[in-house]
Amino acid sequence: MRRRMVFLVLVLTSLQSMAQPQDGKSIEEKDDIGAITVEDESEARDLAHTPMAVSVIEAEHFHGRNISLNEILKRVAGVRLAQEGGLGSRSTIAIHGLEGKRVKIFIDGIPLNSPDGTFGINDLPIQLIERIEIYKGVVPGRFGGDALGGAINVVIREFHGSWVDLNLSQGSFDTQRATGVLTKYWDEHKAEVGIGGFYNQAANDYVMNSPYVDGLKIRRDHDAFDSFALAIGGKLEDRPWFDKIGFELVRYASEKELQGIQTNIQQAKYQSEVDLLLLVYEKDQFLLDGLDVEYHFLRPELTLNFIDKASECFNFDGSARPCPGAGGEVSGIPHDSDDQLNEMRHDLNAHYRFNGNHALNYHLYSQFSEYKPHDPLASAELGYEIGAFPSERRNTVSTVSYESSFVEGQIVNDIGVKHYDYDYEITPQERALGGTPEQANVSGSEVGWYASIRYSPRKDLYLKASYEHAFRLPDNDEIFGNGSTISTSAGLLPEEGRNLNLGVLFDSFGFHGMPWLKAEATYFHRDLQNMIKLVPASQSARYQNLGEISVDGFEFEIKADINDAWYAYANYTKQELKDEQKILTGTNATPNPTYGLNVPNVPKQFANIGVEYKTYGLFRADAMMKYFWETSWMDEYFYGWEFSRLQNRRIEAQTTHTAGFEYSFQDDQVIIGFEVRNLTDEDITDVFNHPLPGRSWHLNLRYTWFSQPAR
Repeated sequence: MRRRMVFLVLVLTSLQSMAQPQDGKSIEEKDDIGAITVEDESEARDLAHTPMAVSVIEAEHFHGRNISLNEILKRVAGVRLAQEGGLGSRSTIAIHGLEGKRVKIFIDGIPLNSPDGTFGINDLPIQLIERIEIYKGVVPGRFGGDALGGAINVVIREFHGSWVDLNLSQGSFDTQRATGVLTKYWDEHKAEVGIGGFYNQAANDYVMNSPYVDGLKIRRDHDAFDSFALAIGGKLEDRPWFDKIGFELVRYASEKELQGIQTNIQQAKYQSEVDLLLLVYEKDQFLLDGLDVEYHFLRPELTLNFIDKASECFNFDGSARPCPGAGGEVSGIPHDSDDQLNEMRHDLNAHYRFNGNHALNYHLYSQFSEYKPHDPLASAELGYEIGAFPSERRNTVSTVSYESSFVEGQIVNDIGVKHYDYDYEITPQERALGGTPEQANVSGSEVGWYASIRYSPRKDLYLKASYEHAFRLPDNDEIFGNGSTISTSAGLLPEEGRNLNLGVLFDSFGFHGMPWLKAEATYFHRDLQNMIKLVPASQSARYQNLGEISVDGFEFEIKADINDAWYAYANYTKQELKDEQKILTGTNATPNPTYGLNVPNVPKQFANIGVEYKTYGLFRADAMMKYFWETSWMDEYFYGWEFSRLQNRRIEAQTTHTAGFEYSFQDDQVIIGFEVRNLTDEDITDVFNHPLPGRSWHLNLRYTWFSQPAR
């Protein structure tokens, strides 16, 4: 069982609803055989060999770069990042075509709430991450939560010992990031304390061509973002009744201006504050030989603010005009919200090995949410006090799985059953004849299952197959709404999905003179029913169960350390999403006009290639210089239904290039990195034709010092 100190990142467990460890080696002893590989069965490599369809990125490879988690995920086969702008802007992760809340996010195996786009794991500095695990179908039973379209697990670095780790970054559009971690370890007491934090800032003030008015150039002058986090933690290790017991206290705050694309927005913005308590308990051989137990308790308290109080609005030429409706720049309703979301979460995992080839795993994840909206401006306009009628939500997901290995490890199985239980107490926002609404209670349960198998007919070759029948429970945003522009949705059913993956993996050291070669191909199929969509209405929108889609596709990826100096990778993904709903919901057998058509705003093809070259001894005997080039390509796709190939609601095919270098010395204690993205300054658009930044530069400086404790 891993022993790790998570100083910052679990703050994002709250926000989503709204250097790798040295493995006991000193820096001088660290393996160096190419880009991301080590000459042993590392944990990352073991994960890649499991029966599930999974890609693993070792973040140490990027610790010297000024790069975000989103930028890294873009380079993974089968993964698509949809973005609306620069740092802090709304982004959506899609795995094999299924996006947003259907992709579950985990931090060290602890499930987060589904992303709402306002906040995200992209806040997290890459220097705090050990590895990123991308599950592209079945999610192992040791993770809680209700993933439906795959999952991403961000594993935090283990700062074991006494550490100083400082990182400063500067980039185009006034982008600045800073990260710091300091820890002190007392070996004689097996105790550790630490403090860490990060700060992000970006003006995002690039010039873009309006996607709605030909010839209109817009400077993003109201898109600034800043956030900071501060965490204090401590732990004790190696006691008779626990291997680790620890705590963390986290404070996070952010502010994000709202950039207008269709209209000029100059005042509306989002703010958030989070306080979080985390308690951790870990014990191997708990009461029984072979029984390992891990428990996490989280208590996040959130304050979310949407401020939109403008009485006068502006056109892009600077001329004034009346704001729509009763005021505000966005929805015609003024806002000055002070919404409270309080939660308690329990995460328990018990893993029992009853012989070397068989194990049982039990995972229990329980979440309680209490939502108290408060918005005096919106309440005055709507004619009732939003915060007078709070709502509550209880979700529990329990998983029992069986892991087995046969024929000296040639055959490996992982099968599991999941039970989903939900209970909502919701205050509808509709008022009948001026009366007080009655609180609705909605409860239910579902049962899902998964099975996966891996067969290795020869050394380094693995055949994989996995299938699951899974559910995704509606989240806080979908059930509770926001008190004004989005109404409550008491009758929502869980989304239901069936996922199939078939793959082949070749992963070998010393292949025909190359230090390392990995090649993998995967076919995937998805069926999604009871799809939850936001449906507009005359006064406020609401989430409803609409739609059924299918996904078919395949991906291919190859990575290689060609020799001690050269590393290269390439991947390609092809996918098609089809509307499978024949009859429109809520109608008397009205045919669906989009039945059989490709789902809009989803690219059918995309690919990535990259090369790296390393040389040693430049200016200093202990120096290493690494040069890299990366290219990403995406085929054209429609962001409206493709009724005709002649329609113009399409995003053209686009290719971008990134080039840069890293220079490190003092055995990687000091790293200087520089890179240029979108090197050829292409016009790039995304997410319903939103323009993205042009050419940009990024500088990074990192310093690390640590003292390894005795073992």
